[in-house]
Amino acid sequence: MKKLQGGIIGAGKDSFIGFVHMAGARLMGESEITAGVFSRDPQKSKVRGKELRLAPDRVYLDYKDMIRGELSRPEEDRIDFVIIASPNSSHFDMTMAFFEAGIHVFADKPMALSLEQALAIRKKSEDSKLLYALTHGYTGYAMTKQARFLVETGVLGEIHRVVVEYTQGWLAPLINDPDLFDTWHLNPKISGPSCTMMDVGIHALNLVQTITSLVPEEVCADLTGTIPGNPLDDQGSVLIHFKNKSRGLLHASQVSSGEGNALRIRVYGSKAGIAWDEEYPETLELMNNDGSSTIFKKGTPALCDEARRAARLPGGHPEGLICAFANIYNSGFRFIRREAVVPGRDFPDADQGVTGLAFIEAIVKNSKGREKWTVMESL
Repeated sequence: MKKLQGGIIGAGKDSFIGFVHMAGARLMGESEITAGVFSRDPQKSKVRGKELRLAPDRVYLDYKDMIRGELSRPEEDRIDFVIIASPNSSHFDMTMAFFEAGIHVFADKPMALSLEQALAIRKKSEDSKLLYALTHGYTGYAMTKQARFLVETGVLGEIHRVVVEYTQGWLAPLINDPDLFDTWHLNPKISGPSCTMMDVGIHALNLVQTITSLVPEEVCADLTGTIPGNPLDDQGSVLIHFKNKSRGLLHASQVSSGEGNALRIRVYGSKAGIAWDEEYPETLELMNNDGSSTIFKKGTPALCDEARRAARLPGGHPEGLICAFANIYNSGFRFIRREAVVPGRDFPDADQGVTGLAFIEAIVKNSKGREKWTVMESL
């Protein structure tokens, strides 16, 4: 089987997420990264390309240069897909341009800066029949698939409440010293209408969508900026009414001092509940109504088929974020090869991306206004 060729936008030497994207895409040997744009500085991009052992003529100045360069190559030697791992404000233009060139897209979240842009991307993806995959990497873990299995098979009963939080502490030092470092996440022109909700809150929402399939209908939000001079939110909480009348609470923060990457979800049903923590991703707790708990472990026969397939190593051998990303990439590669795959289930798709932007716009509107509840736009 011929390896797929990929390009990447972003992934500079200091980009941890760029490394995760490249490692995840290459992990199972189905693809190789053969082209890239690694910096706005052409010299830095060339140096990074050399470090990655790319051919010099496939290290490009910008995404437009990449498209021109790749389309000038023989069809059998062009990139099949691109990974967009650049700041938020670039996602829409890049995605639409690569679709126009007939190239499949894996994109970092958020899908775009606005719901209007997200809807345009979805339509372009549908019309072109090209892959659009959002790299919500946490949905690739084996235990999130087991959690979904427990919900879908009725083990939890009727879902009535979801509590999800995503808390980090990396912006907390700026509370006392706003000039300590700069980040584009606090720039509305690049980040969009939100910082923390656009960055990690949208991950939390997607995890809820993936595990429960619940669709948010209306929201009541309290977003705030704690860092002096920060025009965007750096923490906030959202009450959610889902369409089936379930209730939810989503909390996100990047100024929670001491926190690392605390993405945690609890789903409560009429029969049982489940709890999962991304920092301890190998286990899933099923909380029974009698007060006992059943602990599911990654890589064991007790798991559903999807969870077993998502584990690369035997039980007791830890797997991590790169393996979770690899599951998303490998599902996307099956789509490109026209093999059996279910967008929105095997990998986060454009529909979920559109819901994420509708959610962001609704909570920003609600937090700034005086109404108790804001109904999300019908999609």
